[in-house]
Amino acid sequence: MLHEVSPREGAGRDTISRFQAQFRAAGYASLEILEGKNIDRVYCDYHDDFVVRHKNGSQYFYHFFQVKTKSKRNHQWSLLEIFGIKKKGQSADRNALDRIRDSFAGKLLIHTINFGESCLRVTLLTNVQFSDDVESMIEDLSKSPISNPKLQFLIKHLCTAFELSSPFSESEVEANICKLCLQPGITYLNADGGEFYEQARSAIYKFSEIDLEHSETLEILESLVSLVEKKSSTQVLSSVTEADLDDKAGIGIEELLEILSISKTAYQNLLNGGDSKALKRASIMQRKLSEAGASDAMIEYCTQQKINWDVWLREKRHLATEYDLNFLLEELDQIQKTWAKSGARMGALQTQIDELYSSKQNSKLGNSLTKDLLLGGVFSFLVRSETE
Repeated sequence: MLHEVSPREGAGRDTISRFQAQFRAAGYASLEILEGKNIDRVYCDYHDDFVVRHKNGSQYFYHFFQVKTKSKRNHQWSLLEIFGIKKKGQSADRNALDRIRDSFAGKLLIHTINFGESCLRVTLLTNVQFSDDVESMIEDLSKSPISNPKLQFLIKHLCTAFELSSPFSESEVEANICKLCLQPGITYLNADGGEFYEQARSAIYKFSEIDLEHSETLEILESLVSLVEKKSSTQVLSSVTEADLDDKAGIGIEELLEILSISKTAYQNLLNGGDSKALKRASIMQRKLSEAGASDAMIEYCTQQKINWDVWLREKRHLATEYDLNFLLEELDQIQKTWAKSGARMGALQTQIDELYSSKQNSKLGNSLTKDLLLGGVFSFLVRSETE
């Protein structure tokens, strides 16, 4: 029987597992784009396993990442594996320097040379730990001046290892080496990927409705990893333009919002409003309106009316008496409850809004209310009911 004979080799499965870890790491990093701060794009499998782009004004800075995993959880990366340096008897001949150049650290440090000041940092992510020698070097990277003899050796010989035609000064090399970061014990890189769900779920929580089901969250994360895989496998020509690179290998806010089912306009409007719960509300509206059969244009329109209602209620509610306003709010809440229970179709909602608008024309609120505002009011109550 097939299962009774051990396979000749399992390299293929191991390779797939390592790539999946890389895809998860890039996907996890791309979620930070949603914060709307200085990280604006993640490039997949281009120059390195992935690259995070930081934008500062009109300038771009790059953070390069390598992902290295081991199936044996108690493995510790050695000094030779990370830096290409022996614990004892280190020489400076060509073979020894080639080991430094081809080491994990060497493949990261070349970015600090090629990209200069545009290289913000280079990082090695791994699911296991480092040996004590490596940990010691990591700790000494933060000390100035650097006194660790192995780091001093690296500073002295790095330019020769890379065979640079225009060598850097030792102070410049030291500054480049200090951009190196090693992060051990990243559990979501493990082959089973179990921790990825828990850690990424908390990251997307802020940008989704509160009551996300397990299956919905899992679908979002699977779509995210699939997106990274697609961006990692699309062929990129050597003469690629910036726009083509962004399209073929990059993940930006547009791709993320599509996965999370939040329109870009709604995301930007609500993010700019400074409300920490805004994106949850946008996601709730997106889901409810999609279920009601609304088009993307209608979803954009309804989202904007909800924003307009919130502004009106905050700034102009003093125009109405408490009597009129409280009855209006009660009616809007009742409309959203009835609409939600009846199957939530857009045509039914329009009829209810038209009737409410007509009934308010002779009230003191008549001059300030529009059908657009009333529609926004219904969705304001809908979002509130979903988040309570």
